[in-house]
Amino acid sequence: MHSRVFAALLALAASTPAAADVRVVASVPALGSIAREVVGDAGRVDVLAPAEQDPHFADGKPSMILALNRADALLFAGLGLETGWLPTLVTASRNPRIQPGSPGSIEATAMVPLLETGGRADRSLGDVHPGGNPHVWLDPRRARTIALGLAERLAALDTERAAAYRANASRFAAELDRRIEAWEKAMAPYAGRSVVPFHKSLVYLTDWLGLKEVATIEPLPGISPSPSHLAGLILRLRDTSPPPLVVSEPWHNLGTAATVAKKAGARFVRLPGDVGSVPGKDGYVAHLDELLARLRAGWEGK
Repeated sequence: MHSRVFAALLALAASTPAAADVRVVASVPALGSIAREVVGDAGRVDVLAPAEQDPHFADGKPSMILALNRADALLFAGLGLETGWLPTLVTASRNPRIQPGSPGSIEATAMVPLLETGGRADRSLGDVHPGGNPHVWLDPRRARTIALGLAERLAALDTERAAAYRANASRFAAELDRRIEAWEKAMAPYAGRSVVPFHKSLVYLTDWLGLKEVATIEPLPGISPSPSHLAGLILRLRDTSPPPLVVSEPWHNLGTAATVAKKAGARFVRLPGDVGSVPGKDGYVAHLDELLARLRAGWEGK
């Protein structure tokens, strides 16, 4: 994007009176949904990446720079998830409140215990998870922790609304506690079942529910599978009993995933994208409901 476009957008932002309400920008829809629960009526939350697009490879747009310029806080996943697009936008926003290291720069993965850290792969090898797995929001226990942590960060930035942020986060945490109990009961019959995701995005979900991730279609996160890799994977899955569930988000190659499942004698399930990608499933809880329902339907052959 041309520097003159940046300058025009920032001039527009500077000419607009600052809103009294807090402005939070979230990098991806799931984090945006959590942020909306915490912010409530105290402000607004803008989300950068579309719900139907791979969050590793979102397209930067001038409207994103404008939203970031006006933000009081930026909630992002971290661990390299947004490395390909977000840092450039943050720099271009010229907003000191959300630059790295500032109080308004809030990294979700820094708030929770992490999985798959300390591996040898890095971006020089094409791996988009060099520092650990960033898809933490697919475990609602970690989503609960992120909500409570975000409330504390916003309370420090906006002391006048501190009580509101904490109360909102506590209500959301209580709702998640109720839902976690129901989700775990519904998924208990499937504990120990095998799944094969296209991308290594489900490790926090499988860890929570006691599922087994026996392989991924990608040889490394972000690397397209070669024919030889797929052939070896199919042979391996044919020997897996009971047959695993092959799953994929819609932004991956669904044809490849379906073919692997068919040739391996397994079932294929198309997972929803991010929060809001399915009509009527606009919130975090509804999104996770939909994801788990699709997994159960896959195992039941529906």
